Amino acid sequence: MKIIYIHGFLSTSNAQKAQILRRELGNYSDIEFQSVDYPDDLEYSVESLSEIIKKDLYSGVKPFLIGSSLGGFLSIILSVRFDLKIALINPCLYPSAWIKKMGYIGKTLTNFDSGESFVVRPEAVAYVEKLEKELPSYLKDKTMVLLQTGDEVLDYRYSLDFFKDIDVDVEEGGSHRYDNFESKIGKILKFFEEK
Repeated sequence: MKIIYIHGFLSTSNAQKAQILRRELGNYSDIEFQSVDYPDDLEYSVESLSEIIKKDLYSGVKPFLIGSSLGGFLSIILSVRFDLKIALINPCLYPSAWIKKMGYIGKTLTNFDSGESFVVRPEAVAYVEKLEKELPSYLKDKTMVLLQTGDEVLDYRYSLDFFKDIDVDVEEGGSHRYDNFESKIGKILKFFEEK
């Protein structure tokens, strides 16, 4: 089994959840773990991640994806395109609306982990809006969602409503980072192993 972790906005492959997954999954000899980086400019993120998935598929490996926040959105798009099982952690479903709400268009932002700066281009946000049209096609039988009600960045109720047709794991309290994430890894692995 191969698991790929896709981090959130303004983060890197060395994010806290990636470190937890690397540590916890290191105990399983039959699991290969990869945490990937993608361009901060969202116009290029899906294509960059698609290339990673295509390489795995070409070599006969069908990976499972764990996506957090923006990584959850990207995981949905990749799942639809490549028929992959995914686990979403406090996902950001419509990032274009969030970026607009935060007033980020045209602004220079700095990635928390890498320290690199980039401009949020209107063209990149328009590209994301096109991708968002694929969200309703998410694969219900291949999607697991983990939410915490204490998410201070995204209102968990929005995801709860969007994913009303599947069983969603909602935990009281917590935060956007998803507190005690390691306690859910076993549940995620069980979901990935189910046929």
